Amino acid sequence: MFLSTVNTDIKYVAFFGETQRRNGFISYLALSLIFLASVMFIRIVNLKKIYTSILITASIFSCYAILQTTGNDFIEWNNPYNAIIGTVGNPNFAGALMAIMGVVLLSSCFTKILSLNLRILAIILSLLLILLIIRSNARQGVLAYVLGVGTFLTIWLFTKNRILGIYALICGTAVFIFSILGMLQIGPLQSYLYKNSVSVRGYYWRAGVEMFRNNPLFGVGIDRYGAYFKEFREVGYPLTYNFEITSSNAHNTFIQFFATGGVFLGLSYLILNGYILKLSLNRITKTTGNEKLIISGLFSAWVAFHAQSLVSIDNLGVSIWGWILGGILVGLSVTQEQNSKEYSNFQRNRKQVVNLERATVSGFAAILCIVLVGFLFRGESNAFQASSNFNDQDQTSRMIYRDLQIRTIESPLADPYYKLMCAERLIRSGFLEEGIAEVKQIHKTDPRNLDALVLLSIISDRLNLVTESINYRLKISQLDPWNASNYLELGKNYKSQGDEFNTALMLEKIISFAPKHPIAESAKELLAP
Repeated sequence: MFLSTVNTDIKYVAFFGETQRRNGFISYLALSLIFLASVMFIRIVNLKKIYTSILITASIFSCYAILQTTGNDFIEWNNPYNAIIGTVGNPNFAGALMAIMGVVLLSSCFTKILSLNLRILAIILSLLLILLIIRSNARQGVLAYVLGVGTFLTIWLFTKNRILGIYALICGTAVFIFSILGMLQIGPLQSYLYKNSVSVRGYYWRAGVEMFRNNPLFGVGIDRYGAYFKEFREVGYPLTYNFEITSSNAHNTFIQFFATGGVFLGLSYLILNGYILKLSLNRITKTTGNEKLIISGLFSAWVAFHAQSLVSIDNLGVSIWGWILGGILVGLSVTQEQNSKEYSNFQRNRKQVVNLERATVSGFAAILCIVLVGFLFRGESNAFQASSNFNDQDQTSRMIYRDLQIRTIESPLADPYYKLMCAERLIRSGFLEEGIAEVKQIHKTDPRNLDALVLLSIISDRLNLVTESINYRLKISQLDPWNASNYLELGKNYKSQGDEFNTALMLEKIISFAPKHPIAESAKELLAP
C-alpha cells in the first residue's frame, strides 16, 4: 500500500483519504498495527476482555439506537437516512456493526467464557440488535447477521451430530444462494431482498474492475476511486441516476483495493484474508469443546464482517472490528503448548521495569498522531465555522467572512474539498479575484478535480470568457465522457461563437448515447441551426 501511495498523484488523499471517510494509507497502517497487536497478545486466557468490551459497546450502541428510532436523539444530525445511524453515520454501517456484535454475543451464550448473568445479558442484547437492524431497514445488516449466526449454528450442529450439521450446511447454502439471487432481482426472495441500491452497486463494481484493468500495477491511486469514477462508469449510470451523480468508492473492499492500489495491494489483501480463513477452519476442525465454540463464534462474526464488506464501503467504525477479529483468529491458531509458553513469558515479562526505549517510541508516535489529528480537526472545524451566514451589506462583516475562508484555505493539512468549498464562498460573496485564484490553484494541483473544473467553466460563462469555458469543458469531457449536460453547455458555447460545425458535433454526441433522455430534446431546441 505504501508503494501505491507513493505512486498516487495526490499525496494528501493517498495518505489521509477522501474527505471525512479517511480511508488513506495512515488509516490502514493503523488497522494493520491493531491487527498485529491482536495476533500477538490475545489468547484464550485473556479473551474474556474482548467479549466484555463487545458487551459494553453493544449495550451503549443499542441504547443510542433506541433513542434514535424513538425520536429522542439528543444530537440533531443532518441525516437524510433512516434515524438509526448509531455513531457511524449511516444505517447500513450501523446495521453491519450491530450484526458483527450480535453474532459474537449470540455465540458467547453457547460457551463458558462469560458468567451466567453476562450470558443472559448477551442473548438479550443479541436479540435486541437484530430487531434494531430490521428497524434500521439495513438489509445488508440483516444478511450479515443471518449469515454469521447461520455459520455458527452450522458448526455447532456439526459438533452435536454430523448428519444434522450436513443438513444445516445444505439448507444454509440454499438460503444463501436464494438470498443472493433475490438481491439481484431473481427468484422468490426478490420482493424481500431487492433494493435499487443493489443494482447501482453493479455500476460501482464494474467501474472499479475497469480502473484495475487500465492501471494494473499500482491502481488509480489510494482512495482516488472518486477521481476516476466518471471516466470509467458505464453510460447507463448517468442516464439512470443523473449526469452529475458520482461515487467515491467501489462499495466492495476487495475491488476497491485492486482498483486504487493495483495488483500487489489487491493480492496482499486477498492472501491475508485467505490466510485467516485457512487458519480459522484448521483450528476449528482440530479443537473440541468450549474452545471450538469460542473460535467458531469469532470466525462467524468475521464472516459477517466480510459479508457486508463485499457490498459496502470500508467504514472505519466497522472495519476496525473486522481487523481485530482477524487478528484474534490468527492469534488463537497457536497450539495449546505454544499458548501456555507465551502466557508464561507474558506473565514473567510484565513484572519487569518499563522499557524506556519502547516508551519513547510509543510516546513519540502518540504525539505525532495527536499533532496530525489536531491539524485535520482544525481544518475541518474552520471549514464549518466559515459556512456561517454574514451581512453582505456590512463591510466589516464581509471582511470577517473573507478572513474565515482564507484561514480555512491556509490551514495546515486543509482538505482540498474544504479549500474548494471556501473558494466558492469567496466568489459568491464578491471576492472574485481571490476565489478564482484558489480554484485555479486547486485545478493545477489536481487536474482531475471535476468540481473545480465545473466551477471554473461556470465562472467563465458568467464572465463571458467563452474560450476559457470551452477549454475547461473539453477537459471535463475527457474525465466525464458520458456527461450530456456538459456537452450541451459546450454546444451552447460553440454556438455563441458561430462555430456551426462543433455545435452540430455536440448535438450529435448527445443524441448518440442519450437519444431518449429529456436532455436530447433540449439539445435539439438549443443547438439546432
